[in-house]
Amino acid sequence: MSSSPLLPPESSLLIMERLGEVRLYPSTSILDTNMTACLLTSAFLPDTVQMAAWPLLAWISLVIFGSISQYSIFTGLSLFRSVKELRSERSSKLDVLDIFRFIAILWVMLNHTGSEGRIDILERLPSADAFKSAMHDHPIFGALMGNSALGVEIFLVLSGLLAARSWLRNADQPFLNHWRSFITRRLLRLAPSMFIFVYIAAGPIMEALLPRYSSSMVSACGFWGILSHVTFTSNWQSTPTCMGYLWYLGLDMQLYMVAPIFLNLLHKSPKRGMILTTVTIIASMFIRAGYCTAYGTCNKSDVDIPFISYPGQDAETLKSIYAGLWDMYSRPYTKCGPFLIGLLLGYVTFSSQHIMSAATSKALLRGSLFVAIVTIYAILPEYWNPDAGNTVYNTIYTAVFRSVFALAIAGMIAALYFRQEYRPTHPIFAILAKLTYNAYLLHMPVVYIFNWLPFLQTATSPIHLLLVLPFVATLSFLAALIFYLFVEAPIGHLTSQYATRLGL
Repeated sequence: MSSSPLLPPESSLLIMERLGEVRLYPSTSILDTNMTACLLTSAFLPDTVQMAAWPLLAWISLVIFGSISQYSIFTGLSLFRSVKELRSERSSKLDVLDIFRFIAILWVMLNHTGSEGRIDILERLPSADAFKSAMHDHPIFGALMGNSALGVEIFLVLSGLLAARSWLRNADQPFLNHWRSFITRRLLRLAPSMFIFVYIAAGPIMEALLPRYSSSMVSACGFWGILSHVTFTSNWQSTPTCMGYLWYLGLDMQLYMVAPIFLNLLHKSPKRGMILTTVTIIASMFIRAGYCTAYGTCNKSDVDIPFISYPGQDAETLKSIYAGLWDMYSRPYTKCGPFLIGLLLGYVTFSSQHIMSAATSKALLRGSLFVAIVTIYAILPEYWNPDAGNTVYNTIYTAVFRSVFALAIAGMIAALYFRQEYRPTHPIFAILAKLTYNAYLLHMPVVYIFNWLPFLQTATSPIHLLLVLPFVATLSFLAALIFYLFVEAPIGHLTSQYATRLGL
């Protein structure tokens, strides 16, 4: 077979230019898809601050009018009613959950203040590694800082517990009707505040107020990223760079959707329900072990996920950064353990009238607290030997530590719930607990405000980070209070009336 003659240099250069054009210019279908996504995004998000502010100002005016109006149709929007609801006390054994919820949100705030609060981490400067090392190497607070993402596990336990009690109140209803009502009420609880927050955060208002937040949290969103939030599927994003810290809401909703399968079986056949739930928790641990082994991340234990879009990196590079860690961090099949443990606890608290003696309650509380502390600090060998890789210890720890910690939290709650004497919690915790959801939504923009705080930017010790935390928490809860009074509470009153009329 004869070979083709060599092309002259001019022809070779021309071909290379044509090939370059093919690589540089996407196909018509890709352009059409991107154009459609841009148009859809523009349709929901105004281009200017003035246009974006008008709907918000109109709603605020309506809430204020409802506060002073005598028309019954607007009384559900009243600020006075919202304040009264916020200050109301429950006087229930479940009041203790308010304390755990407050601790959880503080821990999450601490996590994000130490990551997104630092400019060097946002911009991947050399000092970022030195700061992280200073946090991890601290003999007392190192593990507490590094494992601060365990605050999410507390939320999952509480969510599972409350989901179980909510379902079991009407467990004898037809399954599909009950499931529809159960999920609809959860959507009405979460969606309004989240939708309005995404509208503000992804639009020109946040870009004008906090441009760094927009560049690192929103710039990578696009239409599909925003859609993932409003459809509660953000935990399935390929990388958590579009307001990635909101991934928990998607996970929570997905776990709520499958929870009735376990709860229905627990109600009708408790033994089988216990077996199914326990087997699922154990299976989740094995999946986590498989993931960390396959990706070589067992020495990281998925505790340090920065929810930011790094500058100058393409999608494939970002995927490699988050590979394995994000799968273990956010997927229902790797994160269901703590939720299901809470589910079992909710079933037990609902169906059992057991009372613990003071000695038994105290022993369970102290034992569970000890297990929780040991679980937190058991990550230290990973810090001491960062290059150890997939050792047996690292693999087992990564597989089980979140569920073990959740079990310890459940033990503490059980000890306080079943104790013989009822001790009411301070009313301030009830107020803070009601504001926690909005504080979760709003704390990240607040964290970005502290990018301008030199004390945080030059911090070299966990003590410095702990000194900043009260200010982050105070601003977050103040913002949450405004959001609660003008968004969550008034819309909640309207949706509650709507749900009642529909028989949900």
